[in-house]
Amino acid sequence: MTPRKTALKTFAVLSAAALTSGLCASAATASPLAFAEMQAHAITNATQVAGALGAASGGVYLENGKAVVNVVDDAAAQKVTEAGLTAKKVKHTFAALTGVKNQLDAVKNVPQTAWGIDTKTNQVVVKVYDAASKETSDKVAAAAAKYGDSVRVEHRTGKLELHIADGDAIQNDQGRCSLGFNVTRGGSPFLLTAGHCTNLGGTWAGGDVSGAQVVESDCPGADSGLLTRPNGSGPGEINTGQAITSAAEPTVGEQIQKQGSTTGGGSGEVTSVDESVNFDVGVLNHEFGTTAHTDHGDSGGPAYDGSKGLGTLSGGDTVTSYFYPLTLELQAYGLELA
Repeated sequence: MTPRKTALKTFAVLSAAALTSGLCASAATASPLAFAEMQAHAITNATQVAGALGAASGGVYLENGKAVVNVVDDAAAQKVTEAGLTAKKVKHTFAALTGVKNQLDAVKNVPQTAWGIDTKTNQVVVKVYDAASKETSDKVAAAAAKYGDSVRVEHRTGKLELHIADGDAIQNDQGRCSLGFNVTRGGSPFLLTAGHCTNLGGTWAGGDVSGAQVVESDCPGADSGLLTRPNGSGPGEINTGQAITSAAEPTVGEQIQKQGSTTGGGSGEVTSVDESVNFDVGVLNHEFGTTAHTDHGDSGGPAYDGSKGLGTLSGGDTVTSYFYPLTLELQAYGLELA
């Protein structure tokens, strides 16, 4: 298989958006709210049907807001069709792709590479940036070659980075960052942001927040950070008024919205899930990749689909932006959305 060369101008992303909103992604015939509700309904139905298929499922994805369920045999395809959904015959089960991805996770010390599952192409996508050393590139390519057409290798120019830069929501004397979601734990209010922000330590302030202290910080591995909210609870909504009432797992093909303190609001599409991204500071696990445009100062900001919170921004380049799943952050810290 010939690796695909994709030109990327990189940027480092760390400081983040504070609960502010961009324009909702919309279809030509639907309002943003209606489109988000349509996506949510499609994802729920497809996930339930795929779950019932068991080992015959190749996973799900969205195409123009409509759900497609991958299947590996005709019997499964018939069940999907009977459920009123679109079936697509594929070679690899989702369980098999997950197994390949997990085996690749055993390849350590390979900065400037990433791999995750793309259900739309029924493959694990391995990305190797030209900032990677030849030793790293050869090591990852050799590992990927063991799995045949279940893996696609993409060679990309540029570099993956996490940098502190010009966020304007919360800051201390070490850097600038911003919160992603207002949350609570045991009835007390907290601020959820990226772990590479809270790793800086110190006291944080900005907006209606002052004197915020770091109480949890996990990065690399995860990318989650939690700050106290000394000035009382904040709203469980994007500051345009879009309520965030639940946390959900992302789906390939899902249209999302994001907010960044540098790039502002915007939208994009989920391109991969359960991705391991090897930044120079270490590997971030379980990230999801998107086409959303982000830049210096956006990290920690929220990705969401209507009222569903999806994750907080970690970093990336000018083509792919990676977010850490909100569901994992809430579970890890015992949090609830405000």
